[in-house]
Amino acid sequence: MQAVAQFQHRATQALYAYWNDVRAGRRAPRRLEIQPAQLGGLLLDTFILERTDRSTYLFRLAGTRVSNWLGADLRTRNFLSCWGEADRAMLERHLAAISELGRVGVFTGEGYLSDTAAPAGSRAAASFELIVLPLMHTGHAIDRLLCLLVPLDDRAADAHSPRRGLKLLAAEEIWPEGVSREPFMDPPPALNPNVRMARIVRQGRRQFRVYQGGRVGEAPQADAERP
Repeated sequence: MQAVAQFQHRATQALYAYWNDVRAGRRAPRRLEIQPAQLGGLLLDTFILERTDRSTYLFRLAGTRVSNWLGADLRTRNFLSCWGEADRAMLERHLAAISELGRVGVFTGEGYLSDTAAPAGSRAAASFELIVLPLMHTGHAIDRLLCLLVPLDDRAADAHSPRRGLKLLAAEEIWPEGVSREPFMDPPPALNPNVRMARIVRQGRRQFRVYQGGRVGEAPQADAERP
């Protein structure tokens, strides 16, 4: 039975609904199927990660508010470096499961204000919700992650002020409808891709194995063999 998705922020719900529509029952949609024009205002809080190995998830694209929240230029930065050491280990396991099984991850946490950019009267920490959705790029592997990070109280004066680090408070797994809990693997290659298909032609007491192949318009080749 599939888990019912529960989200705290309307933006998280909206991105999940869009991703699920594009997915259309598959384990994950392709990266190029995600249309920025369809995301509208969600783009400000959205980012895409590239998985290069189990411990490395590089920022490839990041919305303006995400870049401001996490500070400086995020391009090629490892997403896990935004978290403390204890949280990195847990997130690494969750992100691996998202990439290898095709499930969805929803996380809540706190972002701590940067020492150099804290407005007067700011809170020490702001709660946020993060959703991580699997994507395929060119092959069959899930090597891109579509993410959205949004403050839960986005009306607060310091809601989008830069943060110096993130702390994980809770994690939830969501299994979209139709997604198997078995590990996802690329389809196995052909045992021998160079083997040609043949058909048997009989003439009297002799039979021929006829191979189709070669250039367009080329006559079929035949190998004679005795019955």
